[in-house]
This record gives sequence, structure tokens and C-alpha cells, in this order.
Amino acid sequence: MRWTAGSVVRFAFRRVRMQAGLTVAMVSVHQVCEATTPVLVGLALDGAITDGSVPGTLSWVAALAGVYVVLSLCGNGAGPVGTRAATRAGHDVRQAIVARVLDPRGLAKQRPTGETLSVASSDAAVVGETVDALSTGVSGLVALVVATVALLITSVTLGLVALACVVVVVFVAPLLARPLQQRSEAQQEAAAHSAAVAVDMVEGLRVLGGLGAQRNAAARYRVTSQLSRRARIRAGAAEALFEGVTSTIGGFLLVAVAAVGAFLALDGDLTPGQLVAGVGLAQFLVEPVSRLSYAGVFAATVRASAQRIADLLNTPYAVAGPASPADRPPLAASLTVSGLTGEHLRGLSLDVTEGELVAVVADNLAERAELLDAIARRREPAAGTVHVGGVPAETLPLDVLHAHVAVVPHNSALFTEPLPEVVGGDPAPYLAAACAEEVAALIRDRGSVHSGRNLSGGQQQRLSLARALAADPPVLVLDEPASALDAVTEAAVAAGIRELRRGRRTTIVVTSSAGLLAVADRVVLVQNGALVAEGTHTDLVADERYAGAVLS
Repeated sequence: MRWTAGSVVRFAFRRVRMQAGLTVAMVSVHQVCEATTPVLVGLALDGAITDGSVPGTLSWVAALAGVYVVLSLCGNGAGPVGTRAATRAGHDVRQAIVARVLDPRGLAKQRPTGETLSVASSDAAVVGETVDALSTGVSGLVALVVATVALLITSVTLGLVALACVVVVVFVAPLLARPLQQRSEAQQEAAAHSAAVAVDMVEGLRVLGGLGAQRNAAARYRVTSQLSRRARIRAGAAEALFEGVTSTIGGFLLVAVAAVGAFLALDGDLTPGQLVAGVGLAQFLVEPVSRLSYAGVFAATVRASAQRIADLLNTPYAVAGPASPADRPPLAASLTVSGLTGEHLRGLSLDVTEGELVAVVADNLAERAELLDAIARRREPAAGTVHVGGVPAETLPLDVLHAHVAVVPHNSALFTEPLPEVVGGDPAPYLAAACAEEVAALIRDRGSVHSGRNLSGGQQQRLSLARALAADPPVLVLDEPASALDAVTEAAVAAGIRELRRGRRTTIVVTSSAGLLAVADRVVLVQNGALVAEGTHTDLVADERYAGAVLS
């Protein structure tokens, strides 16, 4: 499905059509009641002056009271219904965005975290508020029509004056809305870029501190923030112009109707009650004109937000994947890479049997990343295949593949969550294997992980490792799981991984850590994109290529 701004808005309304329709109806009735009020006041006034009938006057007052009861019920009832509808609509759009971002097939074009966060939060909320804009715009149009018709009935001359102002609004509003939409799009893009820079700064705060680059980062954010501020000012100026012009037209309408009505009353063509009704209707017409103004401004903002959401949802998939079958026989815990070729790999082949602990030494970071991406199917290799349990990986649904083969990146993200949600209800063996017991105690004291910001680099790494071990996948691929640990802790972690998964699960560790290499059943050396040597750590130490990669 190809998403557009319109299809995003329709998707948002998919489950809230009845609530949105009810909101529009209630607000429209509220506006009609307001338009009826000056008419009833005028009728009561004419009845009292002409007939001098107290009961007749009281009947009009009673009718006016009934109108106010309906007005109050509709006005107060529309708010909660509209809020629920807008919240549900925004939630549905947000869920669609999250589902696309987390889809196992990935994004062919990666977006900054801050930009994605901006789309999933502020843009989704704006699209959800379309319910409010719709009720405001429709009710404003209904009120405009009702009030204009009432004026025409009261006096054709007054009605024509009001109709002329309405025609001006209809023609002027679209002309002003175009630049407003363009500026809204530019402002939202600038805000998203500013949010992306802010998120990058927060995520890299520890690194920035280590490099002493806080001032440079702050200066970069200051420039980005100023660009966002200027874009918002330009969009605000366009909004002010739109609202100012439409409000001015409404003001001219009031003055014109009042002036014309006064001359008609002096000539005896209008009764006092008709004059009051006409001026009251003209004064009321300022509100629906303002409502249409607001709806026009908000429609431009909604279109810009919906288009940004559509662009994200239309991002091509990084890889293709078949649908999940209803049932599939269990896969063996083996992994075979055959003739893997890409930007940096040159026909790499590797066979890991069930229950093995294999270490891969690849001193070229690009080769390492390409191998891990191919195993996880984050991107397709130029040539070669990956087999899992004897089954080609490309024939497996991605959710099945990722449940069977867990590829844990070097910099794993931690979330703000309590310990049981990190390592499960029985964390003891996994915490022990990762030497993370004291980290767990620290989390228990503080309540949650707090995205890892309250932990050192080594503590984060050990907790991430414990989380990966607790998932207990048949095939676990780790990328430098002990790079932030001292030698003693590294050796203990290596022994813990081996003891926990020995003969039961398959483990591949991409590392240059001597502690992990020493406990591996087999070590393979990858250079220039191909496997050049394999054996135990003890056997390979005599190889100059291996020694250069590991011991240097």
C-alpha cells in the first residue's frame, strides 16, 4: 500500500468514524442554537412591543431557555467525545508508525532517532486532532449557512451583505492557506531535525564528555534550534496573516450589517426586534468565520504532518521476507555461511554445528558489520547464502529467524524498565554468567534501568549480555560482549557464557578478546573478507596473522 497524506488521515478515522460524526453533530447543533438565540430575542422583543402580551413574551423566553439547555448539553458533551476520538485516532497512527519502524524487514533508509520520535509523537498527535478541526470547520460552515439564511429571512438586504462577506472568505482562505501549508511543512521539518540533534546529544553525552566536545555539540544544537525557531516564526506569521484577514472580514461584516440595519430601521423597513436579531446574527457570524479560519490553519498543519508520516510509512524495506506460516517444524541450532560476498566480504564460508562455541576474529570493522548484518538479514548480500538449521535464511519469515538466531549488537540499547523485564523472572543463572549480580542489586535499589544512564559502560555491557543470555535463543551471536571489561571480569564472563550454553545452544562470538578466544571450541580468522585460518586459540597463536590481530 502506498501511503499519502489523505490515506493517513483516513486511517486515523478508521475506528473513530462514529465518535467523530457524533462530535461534529453535537458541535454543529451547539452552533445552530447560538445562531438561533438572537432571532428568539428579536421575536420576544417584537412580541412585547407590538402585542404587549406578557404570556407571549414569556413563551419566547421559555423557548430561549430550552435552546440554552440544548446548547449547553451539546457543548459540554462534545468535548469528552471529541477528546476520546482524537486520542484513539492519534494512538492508531502512532501504532502504525511503531509497527513500521520495528518491522523485522527493517528500513532501507535509516532515519535519525529524534526525527522518528518527532513523527511518532507530535505528528501523530496532530493527525489525531483532525477530529477537532473537522468538528470546528463543519460546525462553522453550518452556523454560517444558518445565520446567513436567518438574515435573508429577516431582511434580504442584510442577508446579501452577509453573503458577500462569506463569498470573500471562501475565495480568500484557499489563497492564504497555500503559503501557510508550505511554511508549516518547513517548520515541522526543522523541528524534527532539532529533535534529532538533541537525541543524538543525549545518547552520546558520555562520549562527548570524554572528548571534551560539549561546547561544540551545544553550539551545533544552538544553530539547529535557531533554525527551528525561525521556521516557527515564519509559520506563525502566515497563521497570523490568515487569522487576521478572516477576522477582519468578520469585523467588516458586523459593521456593514449594523450600519445597513440602522438605516433600514430608520426608514421603517425593520422592526426593533428584527434590528436586534440582525445585529446579533452579524455579531455571531464573526465566530463561524473564525472557526473556518482555525480549521484552515489546522488543515495545513495536518496535511504537513500526515505527509511526513506517509513518507516514513512508505520507506522501502531493507530486506524481503515471507509471511509467517501457521506452524513450522523446529529448526536445528546450526548456522552455515556459504560464499558470502558483499562490499567487504569475499566469498566467506563458515560452518557452526549445534552446541558449538565459535569465536570469529575480524580486525576489519566493516567486514564484521557486513557478516553480522547478513546473519541477521538486516541487509542482503551481493552473493552467498546463510542457512539456519539447514534451511535457507531467506525462506524463513523474519520473526521466525530472529526468534531462532539472536544477533546482539555491540552497543545494545537499555530501556527504562525494572529488572524482571530485563532478564526475566528467574535471572540468577544469566546474571551469574554475565557477572552482573551487583548491577542487578543496583537496579533493584534504584527501581529501574533508566535507559542505562545510571550505569557505567561495563555495567551496561554486562546487563545487556545477561539480557541476551536470558532470551536463550538456539543460536546466539555476540559482537564484542566484553570490550568494556577488565581482564579478570572478562575471563569470568567467558567462562560463564561457555558453562551456561555448552552443548545445549550454539554461540558465535565476534571478538578479539583473549579470554573469550581461550574458551571457544574453535576460532576462525577472517581477513580481506575471507576465512584464512581456523583452530583453537592455542593452535593459532603461532600464526603471525592471528597474533597480529589478537595480541597487538
